[in-house]
Amino acid sequence: MKKFTMIFSLSIVVLVLTACSSSGNIEFQYEKVTNNQIDHIHGAGYINGEDDVVIATHTGLYSYGEEGWKEANAQKHDYMGFQAVSDGFYASGHPGQGSDLENPFGLIKSTDKGASFEKLAFYGEIDFHYLAAGYNSNSIYVFNEMPTEKLQSGLHYSTDEGKTWSSSALNGFESSYLSNFAAHPSKDERLVVGSNDGLYISEDFGQNVEKLNSTSMISYVTLTESGGYYTNFDDSNVYLKSFTFESAKENEISLPVEIMKDPIIFIASNPNNSEEITIVTNNLNIYLTKDNGLNWQKLASNGELTK
Repeated sequence: MKKFTMIFSLSIVVLVLTACSSSGNIEFQYEKVTNNQIDHIHGAGYINGEDDVVIATHTGLYSYGEEGWKEANAQKHDYMGFQAVSDGFYASGHPGQGSDLENPFGLIKSTDKGASFEKLAFYGEIDFHYLAAGYNSNSIYVFNEMPTEKLQSGLHYSTDEGKTWSSSALNGFESSYLSNFAAHPSKDERLVVGSNDGLYISEDFGQNVEKLNSTSMISYVTLTESGGYYTNFDDSNVYLKSFTFESAKENEISLPVEIMKDPIIFIASNPNNSEEITIVTNNLNIYLTKDNGLNWQKLASNGELTK
């Protein structure tokens, strides 16, 4: 198995966890933010088919919508892996303070916005930092960095929500660095990988890949039905580009001037609005556009959420 270096810093039992906080029987909900300073962000996406963007952090979930920022009042876990899908989200990571959940999570899923979870696979065994899933297909890809008795290292996929797994060889992947894996929303077998020397695409669940482009220092890629978005950077600028599967032509999306030295680490595209994109930068600045980059709204500055 070829070894890769990442750019940035499943015995299967299905159980439903309680929707109440382990520290008290409070009803889970998103409410007024009590901690508006975020130290780590591990993912962003539009969960449950809704238009609010959800940010997965070291201390739980935050959402942003028409009413501004809201914070999950319980289940304040460290979501190291996070992937939004149309019926909820998949996650991995570590339990929050006071939780009775095992550490690490393995692969879990929530269909009620984070109030409760199903334990899908490798519960208490593996922490997946690199996790992708088809927004509509629910095909799951995980990259295991540390081999275990039940799962060897490397890329693996499941089309039955973690009941069975197959390994992916990534034949043809020649880069020494990769940023992330992006699963196509509805085509189970289509996967795109970001790397330091281009985008790679697979049409067979990651068994074989070929170059989609040769752009250097890609830090994140996400897919839509017809193509997707990726971001890269060089010594002088940060770039955000859209691409399609049917054409080699790419379009550059205008970015706020202040992030030209601040690489983008997450991109979330709203499945309900093709012109809405949320980006998170390395310095934890968060921006949202609803007109494909013509105008940007700043949602956080250095991890501090706007009020």
